[in-house]
Amino acid sequence: MKLAVIGVGLIGGSFALALKKAKAVSHVVGVGRSAANLKLALGRGIIDSIAKDAGDADVILVAAPVGQYPAIFKSLQGSKAIITDAGSTKRDVVALGKHLSRFVPGHPIAGAEKSGAAAASADRNLPFSAAVPTVTRRCSGSW
Repeated sequence: MKLAVIGVGLIGGSFALALKKAKAVSHVVGVGRSAANLKLALGRGIIDSIAKDAGDADVILVAAPVGQYPAIFKSLQGSKAIITDAGSTKRDVVALGKHLSRFVPGHPIAGAEKSGAAAASADRNLPFSAAVPTVTRRCSGSW
């Protein structure tokens, strides 16, 4: 499974590391605004490549600030990937996600006093990370 993480910080990076540790992904693409943070994530093995968009990923995690979601979700329209998010709010996110055909809202419990790819950990408590492969298998036959 190819995963794209839009926003490779504490939560996005931890999500990617947890799936890599579980051997649930074959390739992780990092997408973000900070070239320095993406290079750090690449160097730490959180991501396998850097891209300007999610491309042909099977699953996309949007882990950017919620204020960026309107533009990000607009760019994801027409994607065949399962799209989930790590936003801390849900009402506006779910409303935006209605325009995405394969959107599964998510919500991590993973706060910390640190941020960015430097703070990512495969052992961070991400209750929804283990569900992604199951969601992928179950949803793939439905479309």
